[in-house]
This record gives sequence, C-alpha cells and structure tokens, in this order.
Amino acid sequence: MRTLLLSVFFVFLAASSSAQDKCVTQILLQQKLDANPEYVRIRQHQREYARLGAETFSRKPQFKTTAVAKIPVVFHVVLTESKINQLGGNSGVLQRAIDQIAVLNEDFNRTNADNSKVPAPFASLSADLDIEFGLAHRKPDGSSTNGVEIQPTTVTSFSALSNGGSDPKSTSTGGLDPWDPNRYLNIWIVDITENGVLGYTVPPSYMNLGYTLQELGLVLDYGCFGRRGGSINFFNPSTNDRGRTGTHEVAHFFELEHIFGLGSGCPSSGDSDDGIADTPPQNAPTYNASFAGGVIPFPLTDVCSPNSPGIMWMNFMDYTDDASMYMFTQGQAVFVYNQLTAGVLKSLTEHPELLDWPTGTADIDKEVRVEVFPNPSEGKIFVNFTDTDRPQTLHVVNAVGSVVKIIDVTDNSVTNYQLDLTPLSKGVYMIRCIFADGIITRKIVLQ
Repeated sequence: MRTLLLSVFFVFLAASSSAQDKCVTQILLQQKLDANPEYVRIRQHQREYARLGAETFSRKPQFKTTAVAKIPVVFHVVLTESKINQLGGNSGVLQRAIDQIAVLNEDFNRTNADNSKVPAPFASLSADLDIEFGLAHRKPDGSSTNGVEIQPTTVTSFSALSNGGSDPKSTSTGGLDPWDPNRYLNIWIVDITENGVLGYTVPPSYMNLGYTLQELGLVLDYGCFGRRGGSINFFNPSTNDRGRTGTHEVAHFFELEHIFGLGSGCPSSGDSDDGIADTPPQNAPTYNASFAGGVIPFPLTDVCSPNSPGIMWMNFMDYTDDASMYMFTQGQAVFVYNQLTAGVLKSLTEHPELLDWPTGTADIDKEVRVEVFPNPSEGKIFVNFTDTDRPQTLHVVNAVGSVVKIIDVTDNSVTNYQLDLTPLSKGVYMIRCIFADGIITRKIVLQ
C-alpha cells in the first residue's frame, strides 16, 4: 500500500513540475521502483546493507595518515550560444568550473567559512569527508584538457523526468557522451526543462535498478553551476548562487539521500529516511521561502523531531537555500567512506594521474614552488620555478581546452620564463607545466 501511495505522490510531482522539486534524484529512483516491483526488494537490500556497513565501519587511522580520496571531474556543458554567453562565454564557463571545484573542496573538507554557523547542539556532529576534487587534465585518450567540454547546441532544454533524465548524456539525444565513468566524475551542465528543478544524480547503486554505467553522474541546471562572484557576468538564481546544488548532487553520487526521506511522514510511522543515525528524523523538506524574510529559525522542530534541537535544516542534504546549508555529519562521512571501498566509487579514487599535483605528500611542496605573475596580466607574464626540478614543456590552454602556445624547456638552469601572450584575446587561460612525473596548472587572466 505504501509503495502505491508513493507512486501516486511522485507521479503528481512529475506532472506538476512544482518549483518545490529542487532535486529529482529520488524521484528518478521511484520511477524505476514503480516500473519493476523486483527493484523494490533490491533497493531495500541495498540500503539495509549500506546502513549496517555504516554502523560497523569506522574511520580507521589509515584514512588520516594517507592522502585524501582524489576525484577527477569533467564538466560537459551543453547549452545554446545565448546561454553560454549568459555565463560569460567560454572564459566564464571555465571560471564557473574552477569555482565549482573550489566549492566542492570547501564543503566536503569542512573548510567552508559558514561551517562556523553550525548551531552548538550539532557542532560536534559536523564532519570533514576528506575528499578532494580536481578538474581532469587528461582526456581518456591521454591528450590534454582543462576538464571542461563545451558543446553549443540548438536544443533549448533537457528534461529531468523523461527517459530517466539521460538525454544530456548522449550525443544521439543532443547531449555529450560521458568519459569513462570508472575514471571520471561526469557532470553535465544544461538548461533543465522542469521549472524549479536544479539538479539530479544517477549514483552507482542505480545500475542495479536499470541504469547503465554510461548514465552515471550528475546534471546541474546552468544557473546553479559555480558561484556568483568576480567581474564575469554571472547568471544565478539569488537563492542558489553559492554552488551548493553541486555539493548536494555530488553527495547523492556518493549514495547519500535526502535527510527527509522519500516523502512526508516520520520513520517511526513507516516512512523512509536517509538511514543515517545522526541526522534527526524529519517530516518534509525545508524551504527558506516558508519563513519570514527567508530566515529559518533555530531550533526548528517538526512532528518527527518535536524537541530541541529539532531538525538539521542546515545539512547539505536538505532543500534549504545555498546560504542556509553548511554541514555534513559524522554519520554521513562514515557512510560515504563505506561506499568508497568498492566498485565505481573506489575506482574514481585510483586515477590521480588524470589530475594536477598534488598527488601525495611529497608533491605538495613542489606545487607551491610554481609561481605565475602578474595575474591578472595585460599579456607579459613570468613563470617562476624555485625548485630544482624543471618542466619539460609549458602549454597555454584557452577556455575551451585548446593548446594555443607551446614552450619547450631546453635550459634547466633558467628559473624564470617570460611568456608573451599579448597576441591572445582577453579571457581566462591555463598555464600547464608538464613535468616528467606530473602536471601543475595555474590559471591566468588576460585583461
């Protein structure tokens, strides 16, 4: 009976395309469960196995004495020319990608400044997930890339709810094919058709429910890509302008679910929740617009958590505005680490060769010894190496990933290379220093 009610509930959501549906990841899940009753049993087994694993799995010392998990990311941008221009053109898209990576690294490593706002009763639960993200700098064929693939299109928007939300993920349906999902976290940037939908994710566990490996990854609405800032003409909804839609959806990719479960109701009365012990039970998603001035009070209680400190509306897995979400919990961190020990998620952490340095403790020192200045520049720049190691080649890469200048390094005694980039157009470029055993990249702005 409950499955039938949930089916009716989600069909209603899909039909209404309500602005309340910020994320349809779990609606896509429900579509699969409705289509095949056998999937219900499989999903129940998956979540029970994951829950038991999270309860018995602890963050063992090796997670703190070795490098954090490192995830190579590629952004597939499929937008009309006018929408690419809304983001500031190709340079603006690259800047957004850089900023989105910065947001992910802050939020998943608890270095986000607003983590200090976590209320005292929840402060001890706030967690660092020790996951580092970086733009991929090697394509699947081994050639150079800036981690951003831009495809201008005449397709005005892509539906999140038809064809399982997979149309952006294939050239045959107007999108872009993924890069090897075992090596790259694929993120598609499109204009999502359904009003109010900001993003959705197909995590690895959905492969047991009818999705394929090539459909793994997340899709973000282009207005919620990156964060507002800088001099570039940033185009964002005012309530979702800090890149937290990306944080929310990447957390879904690591198998975290909404803290309010699948719908309205309490776990004690039969509704599902996220399976995480230290996120308080919650009846329904939280929206800033429901409160005067958009300010959510603390404590905020509901029928599932009627006593203070109430619900954890500041958790990244609720539906609050970007400015109101700023924490993961220790339980969520343990759950994610449990997922990183096998399958696609484990594989993603095993390819640091696709990223820039640092790839380990010894490389961090080398990373800080490469300087590019002045920045911004009018065209004349210097690349300075204070270490004895020298790159083999310097590449200047534009905003769409094309190498526009190559400098072969033939004299290892030179510590300061001057580059004349004045013939190049204004915009964002990457200076890629290619060493024998790794790559260091620096962003430069020509103005």
